[in-house]
Amino acid sequence: MKMSMISKQLTKSDIEKSLLMLTDSFGTFPVPFEGDRFFNVTAVDGTGKAWDFPCFVQQSEGIVSVDWLRFLSGKDVRAGDTVFLHRKPMDDGGGDLTASAKLKIEVKRKIRLMGEDIWAVLQ
Repeated sequence: MKMSMISKQLTKSDIEKSLLMLTDSFGTFPVPFEGDRFFNVTAVDGTGKAWDFPCFVQQSEGIVSVDWLRFLSGKDVRAGDTVFLHRKPMDDGGGDLTASAKLKIEVKRKIRLMGEDIWAVLQ
C-alpha cells in the first residue's frame, strides 16, 4: 500500500511566523480548499498526540499558510530541518482507505554520523 508524503526544508520564516507550502503540495491529501480560503488539517505526531493546524490559502500566490507555532513550542526546530506530512491509509475493514486515512507530522534533522547521513526525529 503506497503512502503519500509532502516535505519541506524549513526556513527561518517557517519557524518564526507560519509554515508556507505550495497549494499543489496538498494535491494528494484530502483537504477542502477549493473556493474556501480557510481549512483545518489534523495530524498526529510521533507520540500519538493529535494537532489541529489552521490553514489559510493565498490563492493569488498559490500558497497555503499553516499556523503551526503551537506545535513547534518546546521543540528545538531550526532552519534547515525538514517537516514531513505523511498520509498513511489505514484499512479499518470497511474497504474505504481514504475515509480512514491518518495524517502524521514529523520534523527531522539530517545528521552526519561517521560518514553516513541519518535522520533524527524531533519530538
